Amino acid sequence: MPQEIPFNKDHVEVSCCDENSAHWGYCDPTQGRLPKEGTDEAATDTRVLELLGLEPKLGQQVTITFEVDGHTTTQTFTLCGFWEYDEAMVASQVLLPRSLAQQVLDEVGVKQPSCDGLTGTYSMDVMLGSSMQIEEKMEQILARNGCQSETVGEENYVGIGVNWGYTGAKMARTMDPITLVILVCALLLIIFTGYLIIYNVFQISVAGDIRFYGLLKTIGTTPRQLRRIIRIQALLLCLAGIPVGLVLGWLAGSALVPVVIGQLNGMRTMVSVSPMLFGLSALFALATVLISCRRPGRLAGKVSPVEAVRYTKGPKSHTRTKRTRKGVSLFSMAWANLGRSRGKTGITVLSLSLAVVLLTLTVTFARGFDMDKYLRAKPCDFQIADAGCFQTGNSGFNTDMAVPEQVMQALQTQDGIVQGGRAYGKVGAVEEFVSEEYYRSMRSQWVSGQALESQVAYAQRTPEGLLVDGPALWHGSLSAKSAYCAGGRPVLAV
Repeated sequence: MPQEIPFNKDHVEVSCCDENSAHWGYCDPTQGRLPKEGTDEAATDTRVLELLGLEPKLGQQVTITFEVDGHTTTQTFTLCGFWEYDEAMVASQVLLPRSLAQQVLDEVGVKQPSCDGLTGTYSMDVMLGSSMQIEEKMEQILARNGCQSETVGEENYVGIGVNWGYTGAKMARTMDPITLVILVCALLLIIFTGYLIIYNVFQISVAGDIRFYGLLKTIGTTPRQLRRIIRIQALLLCLAGIPVGLVLGWLAGSALVPVVIGQLNGMRTMVSVSPMLFGLSALFALATVLISCRRPGRLAGKVSPVEAVRYTKGPKSHTRTKRTRKGVSLFSMAWANLGRSRGKTGITVLSLSLAVVLLTLTVTFARGFDMDKYLRAKPCDFQIADAGCFQTGNSGFNTDMAVPEQVMQALQTQDGIVQGGRAYGKVGAVEEFVSEEYYRSMRSQWVSGQALESQVAYAQRTPEGLLVDGPALWHGSLSAKSAYCAGGRPVLAV
């Protein structure tokens, strides 16, 4: 990864890959092609060419200086292809043929294993058909080919890792109990709310047509046939309602998704039209309707012809009606109507209340992020430092990275600066010798899995078996509200 000017503020990687890997890495040349073996060709994006001050033109010479496992080298390539730079990409790529990459390794004298444990190694990206249980499937693939990912240093060792973009696929295995309970409760709330609303509709429909069902029983209709009639009615309603609901839902989602995504920085808006999503939604709605209409169907099947003719919605009562001197009002009539069937009233109120609760939760989730509150938890609004402090491949602080005092003073005199401070850093020639257990406990805060195992495997050890954890970086803050800076790099917190 070149880090000197003009690449000190951009992440650029020099590597080789095949056409498949280049395609999955969004490195398909829009002009020209990928480099051929046995040549000095290279392909890159327009951002790298812009940093070098070159026009996107095939066949021109591109000279780049970069480090290979600590050895600085300058190479000149012939541009054979390029593609448009995409700001969403984390890194720009300079792709070489494998033969040229091996030639560069031979020139600088890199041997395996390299000092950084990465240069000169081979990696293979595997695109599986499903994003579920990726790590388990990779373990099976290794086992079938006589490899393993547990013991680092063994001849058949192959390190594996899951792309961070698929971390959601491991949620079921790593999910904490609280999150699981919340998700289950939310799913049950959605199902129960839909059930109550549809059940209430069919309950009212059956109650309104109860005399009709009673007359059907007088001519010989069985309870099973009545339940089937209600079920067919539900299916006919689904046939008309589900397609309309899916279309309206997709249109509403197309309008709401950009609004929600707009609250998240760096996210692109994409509305899916996958047939699987529409199919699962239709099946979910159909299952909810069929479950909801079962009880009203049993009610229609149990009523006798005599009861159906004499049916009223209120409860049977032989008590004498109490007279009152109060006048009759719309409110009193409505209240009395609600009291005729307290069970149905309770179900109706509950279904409407849960629908409001579900809508409130959705709105809260979509618009409940307050950027101002989020920023209050941060030690500062801006961090100003040498570009090398923010470079991915930065090896640590050095005195050349210090921000000049005149720059500090100029920044603090700018309008809008409320408070600022300095974070001082110094690299000391001090190494700490720790046990492997302590080493793992400290590093596991930042890396895990195969990355942690690789660090442990390549860490230097003393004759006593202790791991060298260093050189230690000593840093301290002289401001009560200064910026946190890993490794003690000097910054100005604004």
